[in-house]
Amino acid sequence: MPEMNKSQAIRDYYKSNPTAKGSEVVDALRKKGITVTANLVNTVKSAHNKAQADKRAAKSETKTNGVNKTQAVLGYLKANKKATNSEVVEALAKQGVSVTTNYVATIKAKHHTRRQVVRKAVATGTIGIPEIKSALAFIKSIGSVAAAKQALQVAQEIRAIV
Repeated sequence: MPEMNKSQAIRDYYKSNPTAKGSEVVDALRKKGITVTANLVNTVKSAHNKAQADKRAAKSETKTNGVNKTQAVLGYLKANKKATNSEVVEALAKQGVSVTTNYVATIKAKHHTRRQVVRKAVATGTIGIPEIKSALAFIKSIGSVAAAKQALQVAQEIRAIV
């Protein structure tokens, strides 16, 4: 009997049992007389998942013509500040980007809300836009607002000691 490709055997097993765990694959293939390690199973599954993700990404890129719809809407609104939702939809349709009036309205509302929050914080006079950007970068780097608060509390304790 010719030697079967172990990676192909793993792929075939996952094709018929997509939710199987690595240890299940090792046991099932051992019963068929194919010796594989859990590490090989994980490597093959990881490569398969990456290939599937690449296919999905390529498919979604062709759907949107490689354009981020939100950026397209914001770009058009930046150039045409007084444009109505339907005007934005028509203009972007000419560029090959399909959006709805409700989508444009949602983007406008979110953008407007963010700007108002920044304006309100700057209006208090205690902090400026650079400080807000630094704070947002800090929160993003540490992962969450709760973690950022905890880190700041520890920093204050250290400052009190020094």
